[in-house]
Amino acid sequence: MRCLSVAAAITSSLVTTQGFQINQSRRSVIASSTSLSSYLDSLSSTTSSAATPSFDSITDETTSSQPSFYHAPQSYFSLPNLALKGPRANADVGQPHDASRQLVEIDPSSAGSWWCSSGGWPSPNPKGVTEVFYVLDGHGSLDDADGATHYFGPGDLVVIPKGHGTGDARWDVLTDLHKIWFVHEHDNIEETTNPIRVQVYHYKQLVSPANHVDNGISKGAIRGTEPMIYSQKLYEVGPTNVGTWMWTPGAFRMDNLDTTISFLVMEGVFFITNDETGECRRCVAGDTVMLPQGWSGTVDVVETSKKLWTTIYS
Repeated sequence: MRCLSVAAAITSSLVTTQGFQINQSRRSVIASSTSLSSYLDSLSSTTSSAATPSFDSITDETTSSQPSFYHAPQSYFSLPNLALKGPRANADVGQPHDASRQLVEIDPSSAGSWWCSSGGWPSPNPKGVTEVFYVLDGHGSLDDADGATHYFGPGDLVVIPKGHGTGDARWDVLTDLHKIWFVHEHDNIEETTNPIRVQVYHYKQLVSPANHVDNGISKGAIRGTEPMIYSQKLYEVGPTNVGTWMWTPGAFRMDNLDTTISFLVMEGVFFITNDETGECRRCVAGDTVMLPQGWSGTVDVVETSKKLWTTIYS
């Protein structure tokens, strides 16, 4: 297989990849409130260098009758590659401008990236979808309907449930913010709290080994390898599931996925191979991937890898 030869070459040459970059400026925001100060103090001091992307464009394997899989390196969402949307019409703080780029939309899931300059605006209307996003750079906050504020910065994961908004809800971008987002469309508002709360998971919670459950050797392990799987479930409300997943080196199969899986690679090196076409893609820290429902293929893990994933079930 094409991927195996590439993986073997990488292994033999002892090439390594560094973890996903967490911006050094996370403490640079001027703390104007106790809650913001507490948030900044809670952030992990762990930093690392960004991996060099392997590709310059989105991969869409549309030549196969089998569902495609989609892969984009971090460079696909670099600022010059985002489409400027212009100023936000309802801003009441500053003059925020935003830009975005979508990777793919496979109902009911979509993925992409968004950037916004500093400023703020009210959110008077209930959110019509559930959004999950990972902060690449910058700092921001989201207020619930009762005015409760949730701060986030580089390396943090945020979930905005469907129905969030109204009342005193608002968005504030404290320093220019860049994020990778995953959106789920579903019929009902599943959160039962009143008001509906934004959920923020900080970087050190995402990567801490102590938070991951040992799931043993992958049930799909192949070629005599024994890839170990460790995971944590962060959010499970209605059809939306969010968590982190870690693999040790080895190979395993994924057959006829029962749901679309979207994920951001946080650490490591692995290859994804599509069964029908034999095409494969090298995945490294910073890459965004979507495997659609019904997809089948193999994953070859060259270096221990970690991903942030989200799924939606009917």
